[in-house]
Amino acid sequence: MKNSLLFGSLLALLATGCQPASAPDAPATTASGTGPDLMENSPGMMAEHDHMAGMAATPAAAAGQGPYAQAMRLHDAAMNRMDALAAERQRLAGALAQLGTAKPANPGRAARLRRTVAALEAADGQMMDWMHNAHAPDSTSHSGAQVAAYWQQQLPVLRKIDQRTTAALDSARALR
Repeated sequence: MKNSLLFGSLLALLATGCQPASAPDAPATTASGTGPDLMENSPGMMAEHDHMAGMAATPAAAAGQGPYAQAMRLHDAAMNRMDALAAERQRLAGALAQLGTAKPANPGRAARLRRTVAALEAADGQMMDWMHNAHAPDSTSHSGAQVAAYWQQQLPVLRKIDQRTTAALDSARALR
């Protein structure tokens, strides 16, 4: 289900004709690992940013600094690699299927492929879970300090997601 939603989201993104972001502090990588942030201008991503931006509530956050801005940079970097996670998962699933028909069978490689596919799925799942469960306090009913504290607490979670995503993609690419 998650995979079909992600795939549908990616297709919708491609259909919108997204333009590269021009923000100088935007993460420099995309799903392929190079180039500008192509998901930045997606209507869905913009709505998500608009929703979360209302929760920033501090001058530092508005200026692109502080825990909210750091969290959004990590979020954006992770989201920009979601299609790479899906592509690598698909590539490895195909390799696993081909390996199943190969003579003689290579159970060691098959196990590595399965572990790497599981790591790719876990990285994707962790990001999706964070996005669905992150509920920043509303800046109209909480102080700027409370909102900043929330985003500060989210930074280690997002860093772990970033590390897991990077490790999963590196593992997948090593199996080429």
